[in-house]
Amino acid sequence: MYLTLDLSTKNTGWAKFTKDGKLKKRGQITPATDIHIYHKIKYITDQIKSLYVGINEVIIEGLYYSKNPQSLLVLARLSGAVINSWIDYKFKLPIIYTASHARKLAGIKGTSHKAEIQVYVIKKYKYAPKKAIEDYESVIEEVKLSLKLKEIKRSAYKYRLTKLSKRIKTETSIGEDQADAIILGLAYAEEQREK
Repeated sequence: MYLTLDLSTKNTGWAKFTKDGKLKKRGQITPATDIHIYHKIKYITDQIKSLYVGINEVIIEGLYYSKNPQSLLVLARLSGAVINSWIDYKFKLPIIYTASHARKLAGIKGTSHKAEIQVYVIKKYKYAPKKAIEDYESVIEEVKLSLKLKEIKRSAYKYRLTKLSKRIKTETSIGEDQADAIILGLAYAEEQREK
């Protein structure tokens, strides 16, 4: 089995897959909001350690170089703590994929918005009724068309798709963190098939 991780100090998404790429379990780790960032890192790392039982590989989403250096520093510390915990547990290096590379391997456009990733996962694993999925896809297409026709600016595009992403999480329990973790698993399975 292998474990995939979309690390974040707000919500860390995780998924477990069988060796042949079947999704077995998924979840998220959410630390308390009112604790120090280092306590959040410890909490998340301890929770991840409990997921290592029976795992042969760990796949982690690589860091995204955002415009917020403070955020990047925090994620780097969390990533380092998790990598260290995996090496301590298995004396093996984790596999790290960038989000865009994982998406391409899984068959999704590398620049897809989080809502599109969620819909892809929900559709693949039937986490919502067909009518709900069609509604999500309709909203995405409408927003994309509005951007293409220059009826809205890029900021409005992002705002509307982020709003949809939150709605999807509320209605299906598949947040962007879990969706990204699942995409990592699909990417790893595809890469193994290609070898």
